[in-house]
Amino acid sequence: MPADEMLPQSPQQDDPSQSTNMTPPTDQPPLITPLQHQARVLFNANQFKSCELLALMELSRLKKSDTTDSTTATTTNNNIAMASTLEILGDCAVKNERYRSAVDYYREAADLAHRHTNNANIVPSLGKDGVHSTQEATLRIKECTALSKIGSIIEASSIMERSFQTKQLSTTTTQHPHPYSTLEGHMLLGSLYNQSGRHPDAIVEYKHAVGKNAYALEAIECLAVLGVGENIILEMVDRGLDCLRKHGEEEDVNDGGGGDGSRDNADMRDVGKENATKEELVPVHEFARAHSTLQKIQLASSHHHFSVLVSSFPDHPYLLMSLANIQQEMGHILRSEQNYQRVRSLDPHWVESMDRYAYLLFQLRMSRKNAFVLQQGGFLHYKYSCHHGRDKIEGTCGVEEELGQLCADLLDAEDKRPEPWVCLSMYHLAREDHDKALAFVDKAISLNQQHAFAHYLRGSILHSSQRYDHAVVSFFRANDLQKDLPSYEGLVESYLAANKFKEAICTAKEAISRAPRDARAITLVGLALAQAPVLQQKGEGKERAKRALKKAMALDPGALKPLFALVDLHAAEGDFEVCYKLIREGIEGGKVNDLLREHSGAMASVTGNVATWNKEHLDLLYAKTAEIYTADEKYVEALDCFHTAISMNPQNGLAVQGLERLEKILKGIDPDDEEELDEAGGMDDGGDGGEYWD
Repeated sequence: MPADEMLPQSPQQDDPSQSTNMTPPTDQPPLITPLQHQARVLFNANQFKSCELLALMELSRLKKSDTTDSTTATTTNNNIAMASTLEILGDCAVKNERYRSAVDYYREAADLAHRHTNNANIVPSLGKDGVHSTQEATLRIKECTALSKIGSIIEASSIMERSFQTKQLSTTTTQHPHPYSTLEGHMLLGSLYNQSGRHPDAIVEYKHAVGKNAYALEAIECLAVLGVGENIILEMVDRGLDCLRKHGEEEDVNDGGGGDGSRDNADMRDVGKENATKEELVPVHEFARAHSTLQKIQLASSHHHFSVLVSSFPDHPYLLMSLANIQQEMGHILRSEQNYQRVRSLDPHWVESMDRYAYLLFQLRMSRKNAFVLQQGGFLHYKYSCHHGRDKIEGTCGVEEELGQLCADLLDAEDKRPEPWVCLSMYHLAREDHDKALAFVDKAISLNQQHAFAHYLRGSILHSSQRYDHAVVSFFRANDLQKDLPSYEGLVESYLAANKFKEAICTAKEAISRAPRDARAITLVGLALAQAPVLQQKGEGKERAKRALKKAMALDPGALKPLFALVDLHAAEGDFEVCYKLIREGIEGGKVNDLLREHSGAMASVTGNVATWNKEHLDLLYAKTAEIYTADEKYVEALDCFHTAISMNPQNGLAVQGLERLEKILKGIDPDDEEELDEAGGMDDGGDGGEYWD
């Protein structure tokens, strides 16, 4: 058996055109002993215990030989063989999750390989501490991967920087990768930089990864998340495709002259190479556009690109999950739920992003319980009410049972990822147990501190518990990891609740800079300006708030949050006639949106904005109208509207609680006077989630 087949596969070399004056010497894989070969055979057969025992015997034999024969040639050969043996032991330690032992094995092996190449094959341009062989590069990457597993992020990134020093040409500012750097190395260093907050350096590494292989889809997604422009990502994709074509041409030259016995295999390889080098194997450009527009919060465009991808790969769980996430954000709740269920049917053990599905089920339960509660604050900020549409789906059980079953399935599938614990947190949150909900979301964060949604949920729980300053910290962390509108909403609402109006306005303006044509971002500015003290806004805050909210309503006529915020502003000023007019226009605007949906499939696809209207919102508008009638002391009209809203949706908590308040007023009881309420018998028993209304 040839020696190169007995060793771990060597990393792919960089494109020579991208490493000017840094071309590495051609190094051959070290020869291995028969005992090392047998250890590798056992390792490939997943017999890690036997492999480790055999490798330890080989290591002991090599050390004994080194002490009995101290000649230079013997020592050199033993060091080379010892490095290979230590690598095998490190691989076994990784498989057994003994990462600290693996670090020691890999480090000792890399030092032996480094000393050998420094003596035999040193290249001054690579630096004294840089790697000088493919074997050493592989060992350093394995060492740093093991370090990252035990949380030593800074140490791992430092070793990678020292081992793979980049070179900057004097004529340009472009940094060229180390000649022994690999795709695996770039992705590892990019991840280390990202985890330590060095985002510009992470972008450089991910660019190198895409430039080396355009099918490194994870690197493309990471570039989009880090805010790299779409044109730059597409340029790197083109460069990566060109790099693959060049490598294909080089392999064609090197493979020439094969014997007749390999003619059939060569023909098959030629067909694969021709297809791989002349055209995209998958629509990489479409994938890049989908993620780029998603990170820019251009949901309609991203929805279109992911829909194109799903049409080409209809059974792809990741693409379906991404499409479901976007549909959930856009308020297409039933289609989103159908895609989540489709992912579950394709792969019952799929875990990634399933906490978003749990959030959808949680909101469905709470929307039935409290009926589209439009209060500011974390998970109380529901975007939809589905008390009718979902009930028409045959075979759909209660969302409480679905949420509980989802938690159990995810924990059985993978309990070392954050998603199952986030689901469990929402399950207890739906059962109104905030302490357990907070404990489980903390467990999720401890498993993966980079999980943005866990931080968002933690902020929501803290906000609902009126711990606003702590909620700000969690929302800020979620926003730092993923700059989406929900995290901006949580930040603004927590700042407002904590009376930090300046920070709320600045955060709302930052949200607009990220999504200038999104009604939700503009609504945040309106809310912040509306609640800020008059002195801070030089007497113009209320008017500016009204203009912002009207602009949000123009972008999304069916959106209830800006409508209700604008109605509250006018109600506070006593302009009740304006309030009635706004609600009537909201009803008509929502109907127009609904009509467009029926003819075009989705309002967002027509206008490029998030259209949140659906038919079930009508009961909320009647409840809001009744609330204004109550403030205007038109109690007969208010009673009529409350009863209409409850007849449309008996679980409309906004109408139920408003009606109870109105009945107390009609009895001559001040609903805001707690002592008087206690004397009158108090409120109800709180069985319909009253604590969520505080």
